[in-house]
Order: sequence, then structure tokens, then C-alpha cells
Amino acid sequence: MIVIVSVIAFLLLLTSLNLYVTYYNTVETVEMTVANKGKEVASSILTRFDTAAYEEFMENRHPSDTYYKIRSEFNDAREYYNVLHVYTLVADEENKARVMISGFSAKGEEISIGEYCIIPSKYIPALIEGRPFYTDIIDDKKYGAYITAGVPIYNKNNDYLGILAVDISTNNVNDITEEVLSKSIPVFIFNGLFVVLSFGLFVFIQKWVRKEINIQVDDTEVTYQVEFNAMLHTLRSIRHDFINHIQVIQGLLKIGRQERAFEYVTSLTSEIETIELPVKVNNPALFILLQAKWVRAQNEKVDIHLFVDESDFNKVKSKDLIKILSNLIDNAFDATLNFPEKERFIKIEIHSSPSSYTFIVENIGPIIPPDLQMKIFESGFSTKEERVGNPRGEGLFIIKQVVESYGGTIHLKSEKMSTKFSVFIPF
Repeated sequence: MIVIVSVIAFLLLLTSLNLYVTYYNTVETVEMTVANKGKEVASSILTRFDTAAYEEFMENRHPSDTYYKIRSEFNDAREYYNVLHVYTLVADEENKARVMISGFSAKGEEISIGEYCIIPSKYIPALIEGRPFYTDIIDDKKYGAYITAGVPIYNKNNDYLGILAVDISTNNVNDITEEVLSKSIPVFIFNGLFVVLSFGLFVFIQKWVRKEINIQVDDTEVTYQVEFNAMLHTLRSIRHDFINHIQVIQGLLKIGRQERAFEYVTSLTSEIETIELPVKVNNPALFILLQAKWVRAQNEKVDIHLFVDESDFNKVKSKDLIKILSNLIDNAFDATLNFPEKERFIKIEIHSSPSSYTFIVENIGPIIPPDLQMKIFESGFSTKEERVGNPRGEGLFIIKQVVESYGGTIHLKSEKMSTKFSVFIPF
């Protein structure tokens, strides 16, 4: 009963989170689309703009035939593109925005030459330096909610003359957002099923592992739980990102950005396909360990290769098997994550013969000098930086103790861009 209540509460929490993320991402997407549309409108008007005539006007900044001609053109553009305002801006000596020429506003009002313009102060540097920009949503009692977008005006000598700006309404943002939310119900159902299946898989694997190992020693469950929780945390992280992407795709499709939505779908498909372990593993403890490391590799962009024989590897206690491979693989991750994503590489080989087991972990990494290759197996010695709360230098020492307890050996081969540990355990 407690488990069922917990699952329901968890689902309700995730549903609420999904609704919030959907709303936030949709609003962000719609706002960005409106802002980009504003920049496109301004750029389109600028292609037909008579910069020479405008430069002539700017020399005296008084009403003239040129002034009225440009103002009429701006008013025609405002009506054609269905925007609130079309105008030019400059920064005065006090670094405040002033309107030079403006078409009639959507309210039919005229704006005088040199009249102050309400532009948030954080966008003034763009106005001064002549850079394209667009604002956040501005709420105005007279004109409602709108976004200002501007592009710089240059003459034929590449002299900066000011900004051509447009104000574009965002009153339909909430309507679009509500429409996207109302059509996102299938996504929420999918997310709920995904959570239920994930939780069921979690419970099933947990019971399976506990039944197989029977908690033979005190530290066995601690070792498994650490690895399992790491896998679950990584899966939740991937699933969280997956949900966010789905919500964004919904928003993009509703606003007509199909190419961007297709890119998202392609990336999501690839991500889902990489979650499942690509090899068969008959040892339950080894399966959990490799599954966790495999998911971590996908999440951290590591090119990982697994080769595992179809053996149950029962000649070595499960806790010792995990100690050996977990420490070796974690060390491999520590080394390879220092490299760019395209160079990250780990290879894991687990082989069985009639008389021995062989475990090999190879990764990209710097050369370990010969004089340190024996010292790294000593307790407390490490080539890695010490971290607060994370003692270094015990992993390889533990491996060496476990391997020697079975009469086995461990070998290290370090050369340019490659470090390989090989463990041999006879029986």
C-alpha cells in the first residue's frame, strides 16, 4: 500500500513538473519566435530603406519632404507586416534612446522627432554600438504586451546611422501556449507509462539481485546499491531531458518550425536506443554493474565497447567481482573524461576459460611513468587530484588485495594515449 501511494504521489509530482516545463518551454519558444519575426521584419524593411535620404535627414533632423516620405513608408510597412510600430532610434549624449522617424502607431498617434523611447537599459549598449537586438516582453498600458526588435542602419561607407526598430505584439502568446498544452495529453500519458515501467523495472531488478546474492557479506549490498542508484540517477536524468525535449517539440510543431522539431526527434531516437545494454550478461551482479556503467557512458559521451563471454563467472564471489571491475572502470572514466568528447574511449573485456578468468579494462589516458606503475597499487598513493570528502589511492590497492586472495595477478600497460589493466584469476 505504501509503495502504491508513493508511486501515485511520484506520478502526480512528475505530471505537475511536466505541465510546468511544457508551459515554460512553450512560452520561451513562442517568445523567441515572435522576437525573430520582429528582426526579420526589420531586416526586410531595411532592404528597401533609402539610407542616403535618411543620412540627409539626420544632418538637420527637421521635418522635410524626405522625413515625410520615410514616415509614410514606415506606416505602409507597419500595416503590411501587421506590427505596432516601425521607427528609427539613436542614442543621445545621456545614452538614452530617442526616436528620429516613426510611422503612425497602431493607435494612430504621431511620434515627434527626438521623442524619448522606452527601451530597457540593458539593451542600450546594442543601440550605441550598432548591434542587432530584441527585448523581453514589454508590458505597456497603452499598446499592450510587445517585443521590440532592431537592426543597425549603415550607409554605403559603413558608417553607423542608428537602429531600425519594430514593435511586434505578443498578445497571442498565451493563446498559443494554451493550445499546445491542450494537445500535449498524449505526451503526459507516455511519460506516466514510462515512469511506471521504470519503477517496475527498478523493483524487479532489485528483488532479483537480492535473491541471487543473498547478502552474503556486510559490504555486498552497499556495493550493489551504490552502482544501482548511480544507474537509476542517470536514467532519471536522461528521462528528464527527454521530457523537456518532447515538450519543446510540441511547441515547435505548433508554431511551424518543423525542421527544428525533426532535429529534436532524431536526437531523442538515438538517445533511447543507447540505454539498453548491448551484450548478454549471465551474472546478475555483473549485469547491474555493466548496465550502470553503460548508461553512464552514454550520458557522458564516452565511446565504450563491451565484450563479455556467456559465463556466469561464479568462481569469483559477486562482491569481489564487483570490487575488481567497478574500481577499474571508475578509474577509466576518471581518465577519459579529461579528454574532449570525440576522443573519450573505454574498452571492457571479460573472458572465461576452463581454468581462469580474464578482466581487461582499457581507456584513453596519459602515460603512467614506469617508476609509478608499481606505486599506484600501494594504499593511499594516487596520480589523481585529492578531493574533499573523496579519498584517493584505495581503489587499485583494494583490487590488488582481492586478486591476490584468489592467487591471481594484475598487470598494467601504459603507452601513448592508452592505459590497460589486465587481471588474471586462476581456479
